[in-house]
Amino acid sequence: MTVSTDVAADVVPGPDLALADKVVPEDTFNAPEDLDFLADDEFAAELGSLGHSQSEALIVANAYTACLFHRAGPTERWLPLCKGEFGEESAKATKQLRDRAVWAEVDRLPWTVDPSTITAAPTSLQALRQWIKKAADLTSGRKGEVTSQVREELLYLAGWRCQFSGCGRNLRQHTATGGPGRFSYFAHIVAASPEGPRGDPLLSPKLASEPSNFMLLCDECHRLIDKIDPARYSVDVLRRMREDSIAEVHRLLNSLQYPSAEVVAVLGNIAGQPAQLSIDDVHEALWSSKLRTTSTKLERYFSPGGQHHNVHSVAYWSSLFEQLKRDLPLLQTLLDGTRTGTARPRLAVFPMHGTSALLLAGRVLGDTAGTHIFQPHRNVVGERTRWAWSIDQPAPDADKFKVERLRDHAGEDSACLVVALTSDIEATRMPSTCTTDGALALPTLRISGPRFDKDCIQHPSDLQLFGNVIDEAMRHLQDEWHISKVYLFVSAPASATVVVGQKMQARHHADYVAHEALAGAGSPYQATIEITPALVRELISGQGLSHPLQP
Repeated sequence: MTVSTDVAADVVPGPDLALADKVVPEDTFNAPEDLDFLADDEFAAELGSLGHSQSEALIVANAYTACLFHRAGPTERWLPLCKGEFGEESAKATKQLRDRAVWAEVDRLPWTVDPSTITAAPTSLQALRQWIKKAADLTSGRKGEVTSQVREELLYLAGWRCQFSGCGRNLRQHTATGGPGRFSYFAHIVAASPEGPRGDPLLSPKLASEPSNFMLLCDECHRLIDKIDPARYSVDVLRRMREDSIAEVHRLLNSLQYPSAEVVAVLGNIAGQPAQLSIDDVHEALWSSKLRTTSTKLERYFSPGGQHHNVHSVAYWSSLFEQLKRDLPLLQTLLDGTRTGTARPRLAVFPMHGTSALLLAGRVLGDTAGTHIFQPHRNVVGERTRWAWSIDQPAPDADKFKVERLRDHAGEDSACLVVALTSDIEATRMPSTCTTDGALALPTLRISGPRFDKDCIQHPSDLQLFGNVIDEAMRHLQDEWHISKVYLFVSAPASATVVVGQKMQARHHADYVAHEALAGAGSPYQATIEITPALVRELISGQGLSHPLQP
């Protein structure tokens, strides 16, 4: 195609595609499926690259989109190069090709047409601009009426956001400048014209003004579905996008009715891997529990630093206790309402840390009503965030968890409490303070479920039932056995471990010595920290680092 810089200029003949003896016949034409879909500026760049070579160009277009073919010379085969939007930039770029380009119009998707069967001809910039104008008219939605009432309904359903899946652009704000305005397009799903993208001889006139046939889109997404890649975005695909967008906007607006919660993320390194949690995960998990937060970033607590994960190293506790100097006063301002200026707010706790840090976090947060603990789940199905409680999970049986005596009390002032939900903790793994010759030397209670299971906490009621059993065990230790020191061994999911710490709230509760396994399955347990009614003390370094738990 030859395009003159002056619309009145004569057209220079391009390569004669109509002469069959200049075309290498193709045995079978396979429509290219892996071509890039390009916007106008990108399409223009491809034309420009051909302009710098001696290649010939063939542009095949239907009423609204185009495909670019090229070949090295008159006797070579036409090869597809790209497809997508042909606009003003592309029209200008054709002038670089001079007499080495031709243009052809077809009545179907241009990349599905065998170029060896096409009769093409050169054109002019004026003719190209006329085609571009017609294509714009065809895809602009000018056919069909969008009344003010329908417009307001569509804007409300979309929440003034682009309804294209994954976009969600604010259509009241200019992307580049941030200035206010109206930057939306009411795009037809079934084209208003039968010749348009997704057009239909019967449905196009019938649905031209039907509200359910419109999507609210930004300019970029509007061009994508109508000019750049119309074949990919079928009627069914766009209808599903529209329905999903409306449902999501409805859900988000309804979440404004949910009570607000302050987010407490207790995150550390697990086996050297930093805990993964984003603010988007938090929002999804809260919405699923009919809560919300105004937080836009996570406030992480009890982090020992990205390089520390070995709970039996001096460096781990030295770093963590430095962090506690900042975190404990900060948490206290949240818990007593100083930070928010109100009574203690609802808390949404997201725990993923070592056992000892989770026990300490539970002790600090307390067992006050309005504390919602979330549990990270494995093997998440579908798009549900791994922190959201499953709405399909049945409520547990009331007797799911139990407490049993492994060794009875004989007047001792110390005892062991074993919480074995995910795996058992045998006496042979306990330190000499608790055992003699591999047998229990102290009175011992064990809390367990129906079986040892890493996924034993799947429903919020699991935590409530588990908490009731912890209460029962601690009453037994303190009110019946009058124990002053408890050696604590926990093998449980993160949320349940926090609950154990929450239950250390009696005015004169015993001192709890937390233990963690050294490394690997079956390895021995070693003491890490001691939690008293007044302070927390680390037991690894021998230096007795401590920090008060009271304000």
